[in-house]
Amino acid sequence: MDDIRIGCGYDIHKFLEIAIFDNAAKRLFLGGVLIEGHIGVAAHSDGDVVLHSITDALLGSLSLPDIGVLYPDNLKSTKGVSSIDIIKYAYKLVKEKGYKLVNADITIITQTPKISAYKERMIESTSAALGVDKSRINIKGKTKEGLDAVGKQMAIECFSVCLISSS
Repeated sequence: MDDIRIGCGYDIHKFLEIAIFDNAAKRLFLGGVLIEGHIGVAAHSDGDVVLHSITDALLGSLSLPDIGVLYPDNLKSTKGVSSIDIIKYAYKLVKEKGYKLVNADITIITQTPKISAYKERMIESTSAALGVDKSRINIKGKTKEGLDAVGKQMAIECFSVCLISSS
């Protein structure tokens, strides 16, 4: 019988107040996709809320240290780190424990950008980073209807659930 585990991940980042496009760490990345022309987020890494959320869901499914422990924001060596590298490392840890991703369900909450315009590219990028079939990744976009910091376009957040199996 397979051992099945589930993990839940969450991330939020504040949008910068001004656009800074000459530094890749200040651009907006979602699911490993650069969102051209959009203001980036304040973050120690590249600030990809989607990949950070999935990473924490994967790590949480096996009670492994979370992303903040593995990539602390007070180290120069983790400054500007690519979230693709972060999620690849986390999934390597999962596979070393004998597990694989069954599926990931991701909900991005933001007023802008509209997720539907980038959804397929994000699925392709995320599935490629994990080395899994695209059918194992689902991404949805939601808004906050003008409520709270996300609704006022001051932040972006993401929730993820990952199911893993030992088979």
